[in-house]
Amino acid sequence: MINNPVSRRSTFGLLGAAPSAGLARGVSAIDWKSPETQMRVLLQMRGALDDRLVISFLEGVYYGVMEGLITPLYGLSAGLFRQYFARADGGADYLNFELVYVTDLDTGELLKTFRNPYSGGVGTPPQSQLGPSRLTIKPDRQIVLQGMPPGIKGNNFCRPARVIRDDVWITEEQAVMVPPPMNFAFNEILTYHASVHDLADPKAMQVPTSVHFTPVIGWRPWHAMAGHEAEKSSHLMGDCAGRVVTSISDLPPHYLRWTEEFHPDVLRDPLALLAK
Repeated sequence: MINNPVSRRSTFGLLGAAPSAGLARGVSAIDWKSPETQMRVLLQMRGALDDRLVISFLEGVYYGVMEGLITPLYGLSAGLFRQYFARADGGADYLNFELVYVTDLDTGELLKTFRNPYSGGVGTPPQSQLGPSRLTIKPDRQIVLQGMPPGIKGNNFCRPARVIRDDVWITEEQAVMVPPPMNFAFNEILTYHASVHDLADPKAMQVPTSVHFTPVIGWRPWHAMAGHEAEKSSHLMGDCAGRVVTSISDLPPHYLRWTEEFHPDVLRDPLALLAK
């Protein structure tokens, strides 16, 4: 478990002080160049300023990219379950667990068999559990996995908020290279979108936030592309969108149905699962 979690009443210690005076005065007074404001809005949009359960759900399509042309391959339905805790340095630690389903493009149901249109190969899609893991958002908005396995290279960083009138966007970039024998690279870009008006509320622990997810990854073994990867320049990319929510009931009905069948412990007590 993360050391020294803070209670919800003391959550504003995430900024090392009381709520920003600029935020309390209203939209026009927000100091967007302030590192404290940047961290605060990042947590309000990506997570929460207290220790409540936060879930990001994403749905979309993965494509093969061969010589610059895209081919739809399969769908994705994912949930990222998180809980955040304040750090004395102004950053935050958080627990993370992911549950990802691969879906059929035509029916929207779970995909049992994947047929690769490039190689002709057949693979079995995994319905993946990732975590629980422990990560830290540093005050400079760098994100670090605690206990990173040796040999893995990359970075994970959240850019400063972009603000146009009432719209706020924050982009998170992740690029990772896993060494042999896996020899696997993946890049992920997530863009969070929220309202300046919502963020200006000094009482808001978490604000309504939409999220767009663009992964660019190499072929995995279950894609049945072995022996064909190097024939032409190719990779996979995804286009997915969803929301950041704080209640399991806000997840899509089909996601809840699959999780009730295969991972009922996630629905019963996700915070207990995160704490393992």
